[in-house]
Amino acid sequence: MIERILSDFLILVPLLNKKILRESELYKLDDLYPSHVQILLLLSKNKQLTMSEISREIHVINSNLTPLVDKLIKLGYLKRQPSKKDRRVVHISLTASGKKQVEKHKQYAVLYLKEQFEQLDEPTLEALQEHLGEVNRILEPFI
Repeated sequence: MIERILSDFLILVPLLNKKILRESELYKLDDLYPSHVQILLLLSKNKQLTMSEISREIHVINSNLTPLVDKLIKLGYLKRQPSKKDRRVVHISLTASGKKQVEKHKQYAVLYLKEQFEQLDEPTLEALQEHLGEVNRILEPFI
């Protein structure tokens, strides 16, 4: 049974990514790459993080993360703050402008996904809602 679940899961995830959750579309925000948007979204959930924490969360090595964060700082979306406890530690957080960009992205993402799902008929949407709720309930312990 586990092999069948894994097989179905391994088919489902790429299908979702390719057909519905197209990263290039879903994470589109002005002239930012998906990695930039991931950083903004991550920091919107966490008040402030260190570079290492961001790196670990979005699975990008520090040397690749630095130019991404630098661009977001240059655009005024993020700010660096030295730790009060340890001067070697720098915290990254959203600016007011960064928070506006996150809200702009969320609105865009909702509209984008709404367009995708509006292609489905009502019975299919109802079934999808029911089954997604069940999947969320089952997978909740893993989150």
